[in-house]
Amino acid sequence: MKYNIVSSLPVARFWYKGNHSHPVRRTVLITSQNDKSITGYELREGTTTRNANVAPIKTYIRKKIAKTNNLRNDNPLRKTPYSKTTLVRKPLMDLIKLGI
Repeated sequence: MKYNIVSSLPVARFWYKGNHSHPVRRTVLITSQNDKSITGYELREGTTTRNANVAPIKTYIRKKIAKTNNLRNDNPLRKTPYSKTTLVRKPLMDLIKLGI
């Protein structure tokens, strides 16, 4: 089944805590969103990358998206001076630049 991609900033990049011992990097092509969750094609999970035609559809709870202070000490994002979300929304062209 194919899903429509949202038109405004469809690429989401973030660190997701989930059930892991530490947050894992995710890149998602968003199909739907609301104030509690983001749903879309999971193009990246940690070091694993996928094409959109084989990527699974997953839902992420916004509360489990890591803040910068929840990251490992060796992560460069941890050096930000305050606790802010790691969620970054980007246009579709940035996905091509990333090479994912």
